[in-house]
Amino acid sequence: LRPIMVHRAIFGSIERFFGILVESTAGDMPLWLAPVQMRLLPVTDEAQVWCQDVAKRARRMGLRVEVDRGNERLAKQIRNAEQARIPIMAVVGEAEMAANTLAVRSRKAGDLGSLPVDNVLTLLEAASEKAIEMQEVDGFEMPPPKEAKKEQSQEA
Repeated sequence: LRPIMVHRAIFGSIERFFGILVESTAGDMPLWLAPVQMRLLPVTDEAQVWCQDVAKRARRMGLRVEVDRGNERLAKQIRNAEQARIPIMAVVGEAEMAANTLAVRSRKAGDLGSLPVDNVLTLLEAASEKAIEMQEVDGFEMPPPKEAKKEQSQEA
C-alpha cells in the first residue's frame, strides 16, 4: 500500500481572493465591506462619553463603529482616519451633542454636513445592507455647499 495525499486549497483561494481585493482597492474598501465603517471623532472629554453611547447604538444595529481616543488635535484625528481609509468620519463637539447630530464627512463625497444621529445610523445600516455608499441611499440628500448657505443667509 502506498499513502495517498488529498490536497484541497479552500483557504488558499480565499486568501488569494482577499489579497487581490485589497490590492485592487488599495485598502480603500467600500462602506459595506470596510472593517470599520465609521469613526467618531470627539472634540472634548464630554463628547467622548456621548460618542461611546452612539457607538453602542450603532453596534446594536450591526454597524462597525469605533471611537477615536481624542488625545490629538481634530485635524490630526481626521487625517489619521483618512489614512486608515475609514469611509465615514463624524466630528462630535458641544454643538453636535446639544443638537443630537453628527458632523459627517465621507472619504469619497467630502463634507456631508450636520445630520441627526438617527438618520446617520439608519443611512449607514441601509447602505451596508444594500452594499452601496451612504450618499447613494434612496432619500439621502446632499446638503448645499457652504457658499450657498452663506449666500442664502445674506439674502434673508
